[in-house]
Amino acid sequence: MRRIAALFVFVGLLFGTRASAQPAVSVRGNVGAAFFQSPEGLNNVLNSGVDLGLGAGLEVYDGLEVVLQGSYDRFTLNSGNVALLDDNLPVGTSVEGGALNLINGTVGLRYTLKNQSDAHPYVAGGIGLYRTELAEAQVRQGDNVLPERSTRGRGFHLAVGSNFRVDETYGVFFEPRYVVVDTDGSDLQTGTSTRYVTVRLGMEVQF
Repeated sequence: MRRIAALFVFVGLLFGTRASAQPAVSVRGNVGAAFFQSPEGLNNVLNSGVDLGLGAGLEVYDGLEVVLQGSYDRFTLNSGNVALLDDNLPVGTSVEGGALNLINGTVGLRYTLKNQSDAHPYVAGGIGLYRTELAEAQVRQGDNVLPERSTRGRGFHLAVGSNFRVDETYGVFFEPRYVVVDTDGSDLQTGTSTRYVTVRLGMEVQF
């Protein structure tokens, strides 16, 4: 009788522990620098840019997370070379302002190697939708404004990084990321996909 009672207690504790266990959820925010790569032409008239991101991850297996993320990347135009973007502008025309903006939402996976140290390397990748916009450029000679060009397309990213745990709740991470966006045949007339690299520094909160 005592054995049966002990068995019921053990089973109750086992199922109670499993029921109380919740999947780990993490929230990340980052700032960073962005470096335009291609297509040729655009990379000659764009300065290095900024990257802002916010995302959430749900752990589905030991170290493996499903990640939802939104990002904003902005590259300002080099006013001395921006006339190369438009064949209708006279050679030597300079332009004030202007930027290439990319806003995206992605879904992907991130695998973090769990080890005994405070530094946990990881790899990540994802796909999503990107809105690419070339806007806000004003010709210096007069009030003419370059027409806004924008497009929506699919894209993907690949990343490696390392997460440094401060404690069980907080961590900071460093992440280089490579991004490819399908802008071939779009209103931007790039003739090829848009590619750039971001270097991210951010904070993670784990629940």
